[in-house]
Amino acid sequence: MILPVATLGPDGVDLEGEDPVEAFDWVDSPREVVHPAGPLRWKLHAALFGRELVVTGRAEAAFEGICCRCGGPLARTWGDAVSISRELPEEGVSEVDLTSDLREAILLALPSNPVCADDCPGLCPRCGKRLAEGPCGCAGGPEGNAFAALDDLLGGTTHETPTPPKRKQQPRKTTTNRR
Repeated sequence: MILPVATLGPDGVDLEGEDPVEAFDWVDSPREVVHPAGPLRWKLHAALFGRELVVTGRAEAAFEGICCRCGGPLARTWGDAVSISRELPEEGVSEVDLTSDLREAILLALPSNPVCADDCPGLCPRCGKRLAEGPCGCAGGPEGNAFAALDDLLGGTTHETPTPPKRKQQPRKTTTNRR
């Protein structure tokens, strides 16, 4: 997003637009969970106070990938509020490139474990079926314990809360008053 500063004043100007997906400079990797799938969109208000450029608003973009909870396809939009303040040199600046600031706001808004929906139920702990596709119908059902598969393999319970070991009592020291 290239912002022409020559026309800005203290009242500012409202701007809305988008930059192509290439603005992300995204490096494709086989280990990536999500990747940008659409343009970098922005809606901003920019004002110039003396030499101080102040830009506020919102930036967002569409992403696609794999849900970290159920392993299914993910297609969501993430974004965040933008607040940029820059002191401009006294002369010679006719435009300011805000692309990296907008890209950073969006990338910081990405969750570390993105999910296909906030209420994604995940996988059945017994059979591994994606519960977003409907009930699994297995014996344990979706309400089964996450450790149930381990219990079946080991023939017992693996998730009991251990009891703390008993502490040995130290013999009490007695003191006598000597006169």
